[in-house]
Amino acid sequence: MDKEVTLKLPSNMVGQILDGLRERMQVWRDTEQYMKVGYTDDEFGTIEECSSVEEAKSIADYYEEIIGCIEKQWEIEKKKQAPCGRKSTCDG
Repeated sequence: MDKEVTLKLPSNMVGQILDGLRERMQVWRDTEQYMKVGYTDDEFGTIEECSSVEEAKSIADYYEEIIGCIEKQWEIEKKKQAPCGRKSTCDG
């Protein structure tokens, strides 16, 4: 496993990072679809260069894993910052 890094960023920056990662994930999902069936649902979508459907899927899955990891940590931080005695909007 890679060495862990701790970052402190304003929440709007975290949101922007997540948006960018979601876009990259979608590009790789589109690439996967294109390699499977020869087209994508997004006629203006970008297709990345790769050697196989499996490679495109693996990269898209890795982006999804990164996004999930960031979102999980962000939710924990939001709960820590909720005022005492009040539930945050993230609490079920």
